[in-house]
Amino acid sequence: MKEKKVLTGRVGKYKPLDLKAYKALGGLQGLKRALDIGPESVIEEIKKSGLTGRGGAGFPTALKWASAAPKKQQPKYFICNADEGELGTFKDKVLLDGDPWAVLEGIVIAAYAIGAEQAYIYIKGEYEKTAKLWDKLADEAKKARILGEGILGSRFSVSLHIVRGRGPYIAGEEFALIASLEARRPMSRLKPPYPTEEGLFGKPTVVNNVETIANVPVILANGAEKYRKLGVKDDPGTRLFSLSADVKKPGVYELEIGSGTLEELINELGQGTRNGRPIKAVQPGGGTSAFLGRDSLGCKLTAKAISEAGSSIGTAGVIVYEEGKNAVEIVKGLLKFYGAESCGRCSPCRIGVVRMKEIVDTLSRGEATSDDLTQLREIGKASVAASTCGMGQAFPLPVLSALELFPEDFETVVQKTPSGTGG
Repeated sequence: MKEKKVLTGRVGKYKPLDLKAYKALGGLQGLKRALDIGPESVIEEIKKSGLTGRGGAGFPTALKWASAAPKKQQPKYFICNADEGELGTFKDKVLLDGDPWAVLEGIVIAAYAIGAEQAYIYIKGEYEKTAKLWDKLADEAKKARILGEGILGSRFSVSLHIVRGRGPYIAGEEFALIASLEARRPMSRLKPPYPTEEGLFGKPTVVNNVETIANVPVILANGAEKYRKLGVKDDPGTRLFSLSADVKKPGVYELEIGSGTLEELINELGQGTRNGRPIKAVQPGGGTSAFLGRDSLGCKLTAKAISEAGSSIGTAGVIVYEEGKNAVEIVKGLLKFYGAESCGRCSPCRIGVVRMKEIVDTLSRGEATSDDLTQLREIGKASVAASTCGMGQAFPLPVLSALELFPEDFETVVQKTPSGTGG
């Protein structure tokens, strides 16, 4: 297995604030072409490329843009979501720090395509050094007329606001992020209306992930036809995989979609498990993705193949667990995190995550009963079905999948006497 460095090819090859070096490495060609062909043609090019969101949902990027572009309400807003809070995910920081001009170029192109003259980048609160870099980057971009009035001598103008995230995981969800930008408590809301209809300050808004946006200058510079030669027919391009936990060589690896399997990623690029033990389970899409067992590791690294195997590609945060790890203790750690991160808006998530955590804590102490296992499943399924946003719909998935894949880990700590019967 070899990396295909399309988005990360410039990382480490220039100093992040050196615009001259960025240009010498092919930078700004996408923006120049975008300004030449016009907003409608830009959206059409992104549509032809087949680009989908890399933040977890996998929504077609061009559809978002096409929904917001015709809207007459002004101002319109574009938001780059750099609040990567999903467990096991750290890919966006590589681009934000290592090739920030490419992300900025993508932001300007996206704003141009939808007719937004104000853009935001919402940077994870823990990434303070990254935020300071972007403060300086924005100043350099204004001097070079890549931000501000008359972008590169055109009639298009756009400003960029650098915003520090406020900490909560849920702020990575687009409506919660919007609420945070409005200085309100980060909370999701029911859809429709969608952000492209009523987003930031009630105006049409497009929210895209960092990795998604980094693809845009590549597509515009080289053309959609060349981009579609990467990956597979229904899933073109590359993906940045964050590989972590029980591997010898964790890190971010850029791979052509479908170019290898989950097992190859772990054993070849990740150099196998940390202690040389067999793999017990993998979460291929971050901390809210369902577990895959050892017999599913031959699946291709595509959204479709991972879905058919029983999980999701999500944020492509691949978390590896080797033999010797107990499923009860793994899900206990996951629920401890998500239990503190619910925004509290809807009861299936607000109450469900706390109750599931209580049951798993009881299991961990060896005090649970078979009735508790039944309730754990029922609460998890109810939260998946009835929660408002992606967190509430997803946090039970690793628990439910662990119950199916590793029943012995749960049953061995369950008291044999049903609850309520004494004994």
